[in-house]
Amino acid sequence: MRVALAGSVLVWGSGCWVDCQDDGVLESAYEDGQARADKVNEREYERGRTEGLGLSFEEGEVEGRAEGYATGYSDGYHGPYGYSAGFSVGYGDGDYDGYVDPIACQKGADAGYANGDYDGFHSGYDDGYAESYDDGYDDGYNDGSYSCGFRSAGEDSEEERRRSEEEVDPEDIEVCDNRGYRRRLDGGAYHKGLDSGKQDNPDYQAGYSLGYPDAYDEAILAGELEGWNHGYSEGYAVGYIDGYDSAYWSCYDAAYGDGYDVGYEAGFVEGGAAGYDDGYDDGFRGGFYDYCA
Repeated sequence: MRVALAGSVLVWGSGCWVDCQDDGVLESAYEDGQARADKVNEREYERGRTEGLGLSFEEGEVEGRAEGYATGYSDGYHGPYGYSAGFSVGYGDGDYDGYVDPIACQKGADAGYANGDYDGFHSGYDDGYAESYDDGYDDGYNDGSYSCGFRSAGEDSEEERRRSEEEVDPEDIEVCDNRGYRRRLDGGAYHKGLDSGKQDNPDYQAGYSLGYPDAYDEAILAGELEGWNHGYSEGYAVGYIDGYDSAYWSCYDAAYGDGYDVGYEAGFVEGGAAGYDDGYDDGFRGGFYDYCA
């Protein structure tokens, strides 16, 4: 049966695209590669199955214990009494410790006050400037209009190579053969055969069934303990950061308003002075030009 996949039809060869589904020599080479892969898959499957059928009771017990322990450990680690439970407890402890860390509040308050002072200053400066500009302009205009004589204003593609339909490059035949082989080759054939042999091996299954449950029960407790401890550690770290951040921003917000008020007042005064001076100069020039120019 011919298998045509988009990824297996066109491949690179001899510097251009090769069509491995050309209904000719190249497609035949592609199918030859698939046939070679089928033989390898069958041989590997049978090798694995033979090995599985030959396993002993003791070998089944050993593998049962190994898989039982691995599965039990994973179930315990990720189960309701493992990582998630430890993470939850650790998060709560870390969140509390982070929130009561005095450094968090102090740093938040310092940053909040400083940023509030900065923002307040600029807001106050703008408001003071705007409010005083008009007053300064009016005074300057009056003085300018009476100061006649005393002040003056200041940014061949290459052609594609084509092969005639009558020619078939031996390298292209090899390319399509290899592509068909790689596409059909089953890297898991041996393990599929091994699993099949184990399933049909009563001695192996008896040993596996004996070793698995005890190891599972033993491992689930170890997994829970390790998972809980690991979860607690990571949960504590995450919780501490969140608690620290909560305290930081709480104190930040409280201090921001105080800093803003102080900064606003200072900025308003400074902006008022600058606004009056700029307004006066602009007004003076306007009055001078209107009446003296």
